[in-house]
Amino acid sequence: MKTNSSWLHPEPIAALLAAAGEAAIVLTYAEDRAFAGVSLNRFASVNSTRLDWRGAEVLERSEEFDGDGLREMVRRYGAEGELVVIFWGNHAVPSVALEAEAVAAHAEMVVGSCYECWLYFTDGHVLIEFQDGEGFVAARIPN
Repeated sequence: MKTNSSWLHPEPIAALLAAAGEAAIVLTYAEDRAFAGVSLNRFASVNSTRLDWRGAEVLERSEEFDGDGLREMVRRYGAEGELVVIFWGNHAVPSVALEAEAVAAHAEMVVGSCYECWLYFTDGHVLIEFQDGEGFVAARIPN
């Protein structure tokens, strides 16, 4: 469901990877597709860049679209040590995986890097969608 959106700021992503250091895992294409298969690809899309939440267990919708809003959601849905995969809205940028604590610590860098991204919580099977200017949606991933 990833798009070829052209708007992306590489500097915040580079800063995120530098800040996270060795804790950041840049995924290979095969790893990206495997994680997408158990998360993003479980949802239909609406207008090609948004997920269709009909039929999903939506846990929360937030009109916030800043680092503080993301940080709070990551802390609510991410367990200590849980791996979070960040899918960017641009195929040119590889997906990355970080522990939930690192995502929360660097939430401004995540939302400052793009118009849209999705965060997959691998243990809790929760997906958060971020759309700049529209906020966040958190939902359980359907089987």
